[in-house]
Amino acid sequence: MRCMTAFTPLISEGRQPALASVLALGCFLAAACSSGGTDTSHSLGGAGSAPTASAGSSAAGTSNAGGTGAGGSSSSSGASPGGAEGGGAAGIAGGGVTGGGASGTGGANASGGASGSGGDANASFTLTSSAFKEGDEIPLKYKCMNVNPKGQNVSPPLSWGPGPAGTKSYAVVLMHVPSPEHWVLWDIPASVTSLPENIEHVAQPAAPAGSKQSLANLDGFNGSGYLGPCPQAANSRQSYKFSVYALDVEQVPGLSATSTPTAAAAAVKAHLVTGSQGVSLTGTQIQTP
Repeated sequence: MRCMTAFTPLISEGRQPALASVLALGCFLAAACSSGGTDTSHSLGGAGSAPTASAGSSAAGTSNAGGTGAGGSSSSSGASPGGAEGGGAAGIAGGGVTGGGASGTGGANASGGASGSGGDANASFTLTSSAFKEGDEIPLKYKCMNVNPKGQNVSPPLSWGPGPAGTKSYAVVLMHVPSPEHWVLWDIPASVTSLPENIEHVAQPAAPAGSKQSLANLDGFNGSGYLGPCPQAANSRQSYKFSVYALDVEQVPGLSATSTPTAAAAAVKAHLVTGSQGVSLTGTQIQTP
């Protein structure tokens, strides 16, 4: 602008108009080069203190904003330092886009992944007993009465958390691992999540109301309902597994008061709530001579 001011008198007086035009054009180009030179000095490591460079609002100042301003921001957030690149485009990619956009989005995705804790909803569907814990010896009173030491053939108390969505009833199965099944209790209402000790040895016990039991003829026991652990090999510790299944029907079809534990277990497992495999509690027992 000072070049133009200097030649204004020449132009106004009409002297050497062609020379004045050439010099005016040269002044304009010099001013543009001077502005570019200022940005270059900042890009090469200057303080970047010019207001335009700090704000990063003009095309010429974008280099400084990307290099120093955005670079500093990237450095503080742990992203790649745009300032080291010095170029406007590199500064924007390193500081503005990569540091802010990509990292921010990644953070949001990570948070979204964490919100998948909704999958823990089924963690409440577990089976426990106040009589014994997983892997413990099942107390003698819950053992059958036909082998030493003799038990009382009383069913243990059981409790479980609510089943998954779609549960319409529950069933309980006791099996000698790996086979056979000893006892099946089905058509337990979905509102019931526990069994008291000593379920009646009848086809349809009073509690839980509406439930039904298998008829066992195994290990010297012939009757309805619970047949406890009854190991047949002396001095050989055996495993027995109690399982609770969430079912998609209120009443299991095809079963009757004369259904065997094996048949009842198969019918129960044909109606599991989708995605549910049941929950279990395992204990041991032994026969002594």
